[in-house]
Amino acid sequence: MIVFPRKHTALLCCFAVFGWTQVSHGQVMLSPTVEKSEAVAEPEPRSPPLLLHARPQSDPPLRYRLWPAPERHRPRNAMVAVNRSMLLVAQVSAKQKRDFLDRYDAWTEIPIDELPVEDAKASYAPFGTAIDVLRTGENWMDLKYDLGLEDMTFAEKLATLLPELQESRDLARLLCMRARVAAAENRWDDAVDDLRLGFRLSEITAHSTNTLLSRLIGIAISESLLDTIESMIQQPNCPNLYWALAGLPVDPLFAMRAAIEYESTTAYHAGSLVGLNELPDEIIGEAKALIRLKEMSDAIATMFDSVDTTAETTFLHQLSTGVLITMMVQPSRQLLLENEDWDERVDELSDAEAVLRASDFELTRIRERWLAWSLLPDELWADNKARREAAMRVSPDTVTLGGQLARIMLPSFPSATSRGLDVKQKHHQLLTLEALRMHAAETGALPDAIDKLTPVPAWLDPISRKPFVYLRKTPTEATLSRAAGSSNQTNPTLTIQLQVTK
Repeated sequence: MIVFPRKHTALLCCFAVFGWTQVSHGQVMLSPTVEKSEAVAEPEPRSPPLLLHARPQSDPPLRYRLWPAPERHRPRNAMVAVNRSMLLVAQVSAKQKRDFLDRYDAWTEIPIDELPVEDAKASYAPFGTAIDVLRTGENWMDLKYDLGLEDMTFAEKLATLLPELQESRDLARLLCMRARVAAAENRWDDAVDDLRLGFRLSEITAHSTNTLLSRLIGIAISESLLDTIESMIQQPNCPNLYWALAGLPVDPLFAMRAAIEYESTTAYHAGSLVGLNELPDEIIGEAKALIRLKEMSDAIATMFDSVDTTAETTFLHQLSTGVLITMMVQPSRQLLLENEDWDERVDELSDAEAVLRASDFELTRIRERWLAWSLLPDELWADNKARREAAMRVSPDTVTLGGQLARIMLPSFPSATSRGLDVKQKHHQLLTLEALRMHAAETGALPDAIDKLTPVPAWLDPISRKPFVYLRKTPTEATLSRAAGSSNQTNPTLTIQLQVTK
């Protein structure tokens, strides 16, 4: 089990982003700092190839739905059903839950036709009532889940645990396994029913709060469901899910704007906690500035008293001795020369007040620059990537206490937002594969080119905003390549093998 300090969200690594299935039992806290993953060398196309079986579109086209039909929507609070389901999961013995989770990863890595169906059924059977209760809220579209976060102090937010997010991931695992078993038994209606419930759970989790953590776990749930669909469409009798996939509201599912804005407030409230954001316009003098700096030092030390790293220990030691404050004086005066409110009054400030005012200025500047560049729409990211990342990067060489707070409290925006884009890419890739299956059902072969698909079009790669790179080698063999995403850089090429029914 991974244990996170209650008072230091900067150490909450991106478990919700990378490898979410490995973190299965730790408590979940608000506002993770998402760190950029290291670049990975691009591998060769994966083996074995992805097997596709020709399959026409369903009749009617929306016989299968991965999202509730609009006439079924009801204005009720979905979290009621989710929380009731979680209470029932909690009544299952710890051993039964552990037995299922211990085997989940291994079972999802093997082809569906090799799944030990009876063992899998036995492992999730104790959770049947919980899934039934969850299903009662499938069509309840109200996502409001008021935890009162807006009224909490900064310290209270840092200490807030969200165990329900963890349980949502476990519910999603159950739904994915149930769908795989249903597919293995050719019970396609049942498989799609569980997937549809899973996508609703993804949305409910993602939007239960406006924290980045909620969004990332919701996106991770959607990713696991899409992986399940990729396994399903390789089965000979799987119906074509092109229109079912097209019906998913992927833009709202993966929308990050509100979460990014919320996360930006953590830096603001951190400044309030340590005495910034409340400084008057008039000069307060050395004595009051020293009191404020002492309060800041004490507050920061309290915030990070559970951190046991050399860098943080050194930082706090410097604060306690006043060495760091002394070192900040000259850089702080230089920084205030860039502030139009203080550039002509820098010489009137005592050393202590110069450090205090510069901390306020640097924290505000970094936070608002970070927030402003997050407003760029997806279609402008690629052409402005270098400028955007430079503007949003919080340098470790910040010169003030405010800059240090910004560096700790603001997550890596590119890494966080790329998760939604990467999973959206997965969705579009699956739609393209289903279009290929539909084309093969009409023609008996894969198309010569991706723009020659019939009767439905391929979808664009949302990262490159161009078609996926398609290359047909033979009428039954092809490759489909995607653009590498920020956090999704492995296996960019699928090798496709069309299975011809004789």
